Amino acid sequence: MSKQLPWFRAYTRMVDDDKLKLLAFEDRWHFVALLCLKGEGLLDKGDVPGLLMRKVAVKLGLDVRSLEEVARRLAEVGLIDQATMQPLKWEGLQMRSDTDTTAAERKKRQRAREKASKAAPSNDVTQDHEQVTDASRVTGTDVTRTDIDTDIDTDTKVDKTEVELETVGGPAVPPSNTPAPQATPKAKRLTADWVLPKKWGDWALAERPELTANEVRKQADMFRDHWVAKSGKDASKLDWEATWRNWIRRANIGKPAGVAAGVLNKQEALEQRNRGVGAAWASQGGSNAAA
Repeated sequence: MSKQLPWFRAYTRMVDDDKLKLLAFEDRWHFVALLCLKGEGLLDKGDVPGLLMRKVAVKLGLDVRSLEEVARRLAEVGLIDQATMQPLKWEGLQMRSDTDTTAAERKKRQRAREKASKAAPSNDVTQDHEQVTDASRVTGTDVTRTDIDTDIDTDTKVDKTEVELETVGGPAVPPSNTPAPQATPKAKRLTADWVLPKKWGDWALAERPELTANEVRKQADMFRDHWVAKSGKDASKLDWEATWRNWIRRANIGKPAGVAAGVLNKQEALEQRNRGVGAAWASQGGSNAAA
């Protein structure tokens, strides 16, 4: 009997997939080859990135530099993670095995329960007598047995019954005050129709007094275009407002001529503005203008 080969599921809709249509024919094959390596387990062996790239390059018949370009092109259309070469949405497209791998474990637990039940002391007056057979002593007909393992795991029902028996006649058990676990927030991408909130714009003008409203709006357009076009896991953020604040802090714009490279702080910006007002007043003939 031949050994069963590893396999993965591919779907007929691949021929109409818009992401695949954006690729050249050779890159479509490169993507299918990466799916094969994923199904084979090569991408999940925990190799360091350099060694992993060399192994994948040998499998695809490419040099490492060419493979890096392939990975970049596949990542741009959202098919793989460029750093790890892992296909995206793999778990959602692959099905669990049709083979029931839990039957042996469930049968083992059932036998353990039966063994524990027989070992426990019993007050049954018939303990030393002959065990009852499967045939009913009253009717002479076969009695349907219920101790045969089925596909439904009864561990939960047995545990619940034991808890109920232990609480009979005892004090009432107060309900648990333990709060329900909170759902972990998920990172999200910036939407293509994102518009700068007024609160964010006002903060930017207060944080960077040297910026004008038009410059802040221009930064918002650059911010949206950058993050909408970006691919990979870094394109999703938990807090987009914090990302905007860091963007504004790092923006290298609005520097007046003659000022050293770098962003002015608030005090420097106020002093620069005051000097400008004094110079304008002096040019108009003011007698108390600052030097």
